[in-house]
Amino acid sequence: MDQSAAPVLCAIDDCIEKFTADRKQNISPFIEKHFTVSETLQIQKRHLPLDLVLSPVNALWSIPYLLIKKTVETSDKLGWPALNPIMDILPASFKTGYQKDIEKLIATELIGEGILMDYIHKDPLLGPMVASGSVQLDQRRIRTEVLKEVEKYTSSQAMISDICSSLLTVAVGWIYFGDKSLGIMGLGSRFARKMAREQASSNFFLGEKVGSVFYGVFPPAPTNTQIVLATFSVGALLTVCSLFVSVMIDPARKRFGLHEKKLHTLVDNLEEKLFISLKKDLKSHLRQPAAMKQAS
Repeated sequence: MDQSAAPVLCAIDDCIEKFTADRKQNISPFIEKHFTVSETLQIQKRHLPLDLVLSPVNALWSIPYLLIKKTVETSDKLGWPALNPIMDILPASFKTGYQKDIEKLIATELIGEGILMDYIHKDPLLGPMVASGSVQLDQRRIRTEVLKEVEKYTSSQAMISDICSSLLTVAVGWIYFGDKSLGIMGLGSRFARKMAREQASSNFFLGEKVGSVFYGVFPPAPTNTQIVLATFSVGALLTVCSLFVSVMIDPARKRFGLHEKKLHTLVDNLEEKLFISLKKDLKSHLRQPAAMKQAS
């Protein structure tokens, strides 16, 4: 790179460092404001219908996703990276309304997408150069880097909630039926059989106790209605539990300082990514012919 760019790079680095130091000062107030039980409930209420659907979907998807990810990573280590693009396509989870709101709050209120450009405009070296067009820095690239890091943060947080929901499903199957492999459909079918057996036993002509023994040997088949009702009931119960986990998990992380640690990591990662990104912008601009720079 041209030696004349060195002072500009130093100025960019200085602006990014000031920006990230300032953002870190806002982490604790941001957590106190948005990760309390009451605030989490308020955000969740706004998206309850959508999240009631997405919560069980994400719970079902989390374990297959982890298996696929592990397979791709193993394949890559064995020298066959052809499967790697799959992970760029597959979502770790499907964003809930709550997750989208948290992403927006972090990007706009904590990070502040335009704040870095304010530092750059105020810098005694960069400000005049950006104003005159002798140096061009793409604000869209800054926004892209911010959104990427924020999405990584919320995806990792959501993954924990989804795994908790999956573990809850496994626990219910194990506790009631001694089977750790049951999903929502499997649980619904098992509960429907149990309901059919209890109903048939209660109507047995020799009494309920004898009926219980008889239908333990010759279990009655549940009706389609019983299967649908049982599956719906299990799904609804697990969804409510999943939403409860989602509501409580952020205040719990706040209490144990996990949010603060993760958000500091987010800002540190963003500092590195922004410098690399803006350095590429600068190099690209310096390579342009003078006539193109004037035209731009």
